[in-house]
Amino acid sequence: MTALDDTTTAVPELPGDQSVAFLREGYPFGHGRFLEHDTDAFRARLLGRRVLFLRGGDAAEFFYGEDRFTRKGAMPRSVLHSLQDEGSVQTLDGSAHRVRRGYFLEVLHPSARGGLSEAFMTAWDAKWNEWTRGGRPVSLVNGSGVVLADATLRWLGLGPRCDADARAVESLAMIDGAGAFGPRNWWGRMLRRRSERWARRVIEGVRSGELDTVPGSPVETLAWYRDADGALDEGVAAVELLNLLRPIVAVSRFIGFAALALHRHPDWRVAVAQDDRNLHPFSQEVRRASPFFPAVGGRATHDTSWQGNDIAADDWVMLDIFATHRDPGRWIDPERFDPTRFAATAGEPREPGAEANVLAQPPNLVPQGAGSMTGGHRCPGEPATVDLLALATRMLARSDWEVPGQDLTVDLSRLPALPGRRGMLIVPREPRVS
Repeated sequence: MTALDDTTTAVPELPGDQSVAFLREGYPFGHGRFLEHDTDAFRARLLGRRVLFLRGGDAAEFFYGEDRFTRKGAMPRSVLHSLQDEGSVQTLDGSAHRVRRGYFLEVLHPSARGGLSEAFMTAWDAKWNEWTRGGRPVSLVNGSGVVLADATLRWLGLGPRCDADARAVESLAMIDGAGAFGPRNWWGRMLRRRSERWARRVIEGVRSGELDTVPGSPVETLAWYRDADGALDEGVAAVELLNLLRPIVAVSRFIGFAALALHRHPDWRVAVAQDDRNLHPFSQEVRRASPFFPAVGGRATHDTSWQGNDIAADDWVMLDIFATHRDPGRWIDPERFDPTRFAATAGEPREPGAEANVLAQPPNLVPQGAGSMTGGHRCPGEPATVDLLALATRMLARSDWEVPGQDLTVDLSRLPALPGRRGMLIVPREPRVS
């Protein structure tokens, strides 16, 4: 491999506009070009705009560190309005970002988020028993999305008063529409507006005292949270409420891929069911191998350079997550599902819900960012994601369920991808005993 270094004179540049190829190929677009040119960087044009594609752990550390890049102007409006919105934490930079980020670090700290795991296990058992009584195929992506929405609403301090089914449908539509243009994106954005109206009513209700909440709960903390400029605008607070709910519901996609992996690798299903020490390596391999969002974009805030290659202020840079997780120069047999590659970071057996040692993971595992959670843009919800995925994996491995006939092809041209054409259908057979 010819990784870029100080002697690099040029980055390969693809001819013409590559927008059609990117949309047609999906996840493999960047991965294939990195392999073709034997490089960790190449340039292309998307939507008429020049962009530098990067892969690898070093590139991730560079991309996420030292306020080099802003998310403003780095995503199509269709994506921004599906997943974020103006004024949300991910659109902020510098000290403003760090202050707002403080809220998420506070409520997702191990000492504060333990109730989320408990609520998830309770909601999972109840929903599993409901599915068992129904005896019909269940899409794990959609079904676990409802479980996660229910658990999150209870953990937030909103309890059963909110419609978990509606919040799950809205969140799942936002996620599914973010990688599309046309009807799927329009549907997600329409439901986002409905979800924002609900979130605004919640914030207004907390502030007016009309909505009873648990003192010190995440939703109460958010309603009264203050930035450097004072209390958050109600609309901004509502957006940040969705920025707690939606990413947790998004774990349902990892859960669907975990079930697909358990189905395809029955030996690992037995290993996970019998020994909790296998939970962390298995969950990390699911996060590496599962295609979620293919890349993340940023716009350079100032002139900088990447291993001898100049990046001017306002240049567009894309960190290719999919290619980073499949780089044959950094992963042994990257197309093979192999949790043993993470065994060295597993440590002693731990109860899912305890703090995940995500900082000990290999540097080229970057599904939710890289670098510091406190000072950078690495997702503060990453440990919670690992916890919830491990819990769901353990419960799936220890439960009785069948896989009905279905197309389990993972379509890599679809953004974001699904585990099978219908989100991993299963038929639960026996109720769970809490």
